[in-house]
Amino acid sequence: MARESIKDFSPDTKDSVLKIINSWEGTESEEKLKELLGHDKAESLTKKITGTTTNKSTLNNDQQNQVKNMFRDSLTFD
Repeated sequence: MARESIKDFSPDTKDSVLKIINSWEGTESEEKLKELLGHDKAESLTKKITGTTTNKSTLNNDQQNQVKNMFRDSLTFD
């Protein structure tokens, strides 16, 4: 699951990724993820979220909500 891809991210990085996901703009957002995370991590995260390669660069609403919830959960401190 995508949760495994983000578990080692710092809180600031998780927050930045969440902002990108919240305002998803297809290829442009993928490029922002690549700048933030590096090509391999961004591609891996996108694959896990969408279940496809990064050539399909759109997330449907369910996938966006899944990612938003995943990041919200991971930003919750005990």
